[in-house]
Amino acid sequence: MNLLATQPRSFDVRTLTGPDRCQTVLGEFDRLQPGESMLVVSGHEPRKLLAHLQADRPGLFEWSPLEAGPETWRTEIARRDAASGAKRGVTEALAWDHDRLETIERRAFAARQAGDFAASRQAFAEFDLGLRRHIRFEEQILFPVFEQSSGLPPHGGPTGVMRAEHRAIEALLEAISEVVALPGSGAESLREQLHGVLGGHNLKEERVLYPGIDRLLGQDESDAIVRRLQTS
Repeated sequence: MNLLATQPRSFDVRTLTGPDRCQTVLGEFDRLQPGESMLVVSGHEPRKLLAHLQADRPGLFEWSPLEAGPETWRTEIARRDAASGAKRGVTEALAWDHDRLETIERRAFAARQAGDFAASRQAFAEFDLGLRRHIRFEEQILFPVFEQSSGLPPHGGPTGVMRAEHRAIEALLEAISEVVALPGSGAESLREQLHGVLGGHNLKEERVLYPGIDRLLGQDESDAIVRRLQTS
């Protein structure tokens, strides 16, 4: 089932008191059906909640920060289909994140087209945060694992191409962030440029890089890598 199919329920942990706040949130998570998600709002980084989920519900959720402080943290937690099993590979997890990010980006520009520039700014900020996190994980964790396992060099091999494309993507993210909430600003032209880079980039990752890493590592190691993504 598509984890992106439903709007998340909002749950503000700042309204809770007592020592069992994490257990209360876990109870809300357990009420989710596969494909549903919840939005957790907190006044600090919810690392304790993530640790509980990883320990008590391993492989049953996806963890996606939408806002990261300094006063408010918003994190979307999606429930995976139990039929998928507790373990998942790099291909499943990161292709899912590509789909999630594409949905947010479309929402940002739909709001812009409708004239809701505040909503456009917020949605694009979520997209920017998520895509930069995705890039950071790939470059700090995934690419080194691939290079070490395959024996390919970091600059002359496929990951070198990916890093160069990441720099282009980051430059376009910055440019769009500055104008997405301004009418008549040329944001659509910048968006086309971003899609021109992202389309081929994501395709190479999903068809070549991610499956290659899953084959090199095997199920257990791939699942461990995905767990590291959640904490990045």
